[in-house]
Amino acid sequence: MKLRRPARIAISVGAFLVFWIALSMYDGRMFPSPAIVGGLMVEFVIKGDIDGQSALYHLWITFSRVLMATALALGLALIIGVAMKLNDGVAKAFEAWLPVWMTPPDVVVILIVMVMVGFNTEAVVLSVAFVYTPFALVTIWQGLQDIDTELIEMAESFGASQRQIWQAIFLPHLLSYVFASLRHLFGMTWKVAVIAEVFGISNGVGSRVRFWFLQGNIAEVLAYSVLFIGVVLVIEYLILSPIQNRAFAWRQA
Repeated sequence: MKLRRPARIAISVGAFLVFWIALSMYDGRMFPSPAIVGGLMVEFVIKGDIDGQSALYHLWITFSRVLMATALALGLALIIGVAMKLNDGVAKAFEAWLPVWMTPPDVVVILIVMVMVGFNTEAVVLSVAFVYTPFALVTIWQGLQDIDTELIEMAESFGASQRQIWQAIFLPHLLSYVFASLRHLFGMTWKVAVIAEVFGISNGVGSRVRFWFLQGNIAEVLAYSVLFIGVVLVIEYLILSPIQNRAFAWRQA
């Protein structure tokens, strides 16, 4: 019997909570119970943290940085990908340098950018965008390479202009790859943005994780971690996934 998706999610969450409770019974100091962590989450959201700001404030700060970094990375990937398609010289240059661009560790890039720009939002956005632009570019470039050449030849035989070919063939085909890049980027940039905030930014989820970690308070660290993960899952499954399903409903029809 195949379970529906909500049932599968409920079973997964239930199994995770049982495992968490078991760990908390084994060592409550290292593994605070879900009740303790949940209470701290509510407290941080309603009453605020030790800095006087609500956890929602720090989540919004991180979220805004993630949005800017994702938009910048995806925009650069689209611009470079289209340029590679239009010009063989650009394609050869970026194909040669893409492996190098994808090699530097995230932490190294973050530290270098912060030293150059400063410990601020701009450094977080630039470092995260630099790290993930090549990964989005690979997806976009692959999408441009997979276009049916016979369809383009047919359009040209009917006298379609390059603008019409891009509007009617390239862009609809590329849309699925853009959504794939967007969902991948959004999931990955959250993690790197929080890491960047841990290194010395004064606000955002990463700054709160750093503070409570230095205090040795595992429960508070877990509270922010669970809030962070919850927001990411809500955006992924309740916002991005429905938008993608609606955008490509015509394919199912």
